[in-house]
Amino acid sequence: MTDETSQSTESSCIDRRTLLGAMGGGLAALAGCSNIGGSSNGTAAGPTATQSPSSKSDVLKSLTFEPKAGVSPQVTAHFKLAEDSMITRIALINGMGNEVNQALISARETVASFVVARLTDEPSERITQGQNTLVLIGEQTEVEIPVTYSASLELRDVIGPDDSTELPPPERDGRRPIGLLVENTGQHADIARQVISKDGPHLEAFDSKTSDYTIDMMVKPGSTKLLPVRTYLAEIFGCPENHTREATLTLKPAFSEPITFTQTFSYSSDGENSCELSLNGEQSIVERTKTGTQTE
Repeated sequence: MTDETSQSTESSCIDRRTLLGAMGGGLAALAGCSNIGGSSNGTAAGPTATQSPSSKSDVLKSLTFEPKAGVSPQVTAHFKLAEDSMITRIALINGMGNEVNQALISARETVASFVVARLTDEPSERITQGQNTLVLIGEQTEVEIPVTYSASLELRDVIGPDDSTELPPPERDGRRPIGLLVENTGQHADIARQVISKDGPHLEAFDSKTSDYTIDMMVKPGSTKLLPVRTYLAEIFGCPENHTREATLTLKPAFSEPITFTQTFSYSSDGENSCELSLNGEQSIVERTKTGTQTE
């Protein structure tokens, strides 16, 4: 290892010690900079601990993530502790090294919960895709447990405005929505945040290069959901002849990798100087690249 690498590693350990040091004595040793119960890089599969009531794995009995849909989707973590754990503080640190949330409880309590992802959170403020760290603190106990959050949103189909009764009516005359049929094949919930279109049909003008539409809909694990995209199939004026146009659209979830695909749209003149738009053929998925922790 070079001196430069050593300095970088030491700096990283100091930064995380500073973060965890504010949460309780001794946590700096659990910041991936010691060999307590695992490797020095913090990659141990099981929990690490200085002390625990019985065994390291018995401190935390269960951890579940509850998705809440609605106007402001969010994900809540629910914890159940061992009866003799004597834990008084629970905290979650995400894959970026930031504290997401924490709960203070009495030593006799065995259940706790807190929100780990809100619609208004920046990526650095919420639980992250992949590995996070749960920290449990008691008078005689300090435990660090790896926690994996895994959502996987997949695009199954693009639905035309006349192909599903589940699509909402137009917001006003001349705007007809399409639908994106997605499935969450992961173990945890995801939030479909936004669709960005390049060179596609936009609100009233063909000359627009990009357009975006906010969705903000929860997709629970194991479920399939139709996401209405209102702005991408608009009947607009000024369609002198029939033609087609290929658009590139990107669906951006909160946790999964963005999904980029191409879709061809047909523009048909109705003889009265206006256009009727429809889908032409099937969508084509652009290869997705795994990037690890979401940062955008």
